[in-house]
Amino acid sequence: MKAFPILFAALLLCASAYGGAISGAVIREEGAIYLEDLLVKPARLATIADAPIYYHNDLGRYLGTLRKGQIVELQAITDKAYRVRGVAQQGQVAGWVDPKYLNPLKKDFVENLKQNAARLEQVRALIARNEVAINMTLEEVQQALGKPTKKTSHVDASGRQDVWEFIRYESVPQETFGRDFKGNLVSTVTYIKVPTGKLAITFANNLVSSLEQTEGSIEKGAQPKIVSAPFAVNY
Repeated sequence: MKAFPILFAALLLCASAYGGAISGAVIREEGAIYLEDLLVKPARLATIADAPIYYHNDLGRYLGTLRKGQIVELQAITDKAYRVRGVAQQGQVAGWVDPKYLNPLKKDFVENLKQNAARLEQVRALIARNEVAINMTLEEVQQALGKPTKKTSHVDASGRQDVWEFIRYESVPQETFGRDFKGNLVSTVTYIKVPTGKLAITFANNLVSSLEQTEGSIEKGAQPKIVSAPFAVNY
């Protein structure tokens, strides 16, 4: 009966030795650009030599070796290492490889990735603050502000235009007077919703092109922010 727990412990130790084995969501490391956020389709590279693969992007904690000529999926990049998914001695593995062991990436592809990654970081910061900016997409605005109060659309030869309106309301007390069953004068307070601020966002071809605030200010005195427009990055 004692053999089973010993065997089970041995299996756990064996599994831990291959920390980069496929096990679900990618644990993201600081300073890396992750391609699943930016690419329409996965990028694949070939190993041009037997490639040691590591758990960390500083090439620490050896996991195994990817054989020469293998096609691997590129998951993330830093200036000094690429995260790939491939097959090592123990089976499927995901980890970091020195780029010298892989087909080189085109310089413009890497620059486009970096530009889109910088934009994405800006947009995520705006969304976290419930703010919008010129050139944000429909989906990004909805993440920042939620569903609009009102939507209108217009399509012509120049393209599609959408307008989303976000109206802020406040509850204002309203006092009314009447008489009770004894004829005494009594007052009743009810609360009604009154619009105190409206933000109209115009989209041209799915990107924010203008912001207009009326009936007070949702962000009084705020200057419109601008981010670069997103663009598709293909490998």
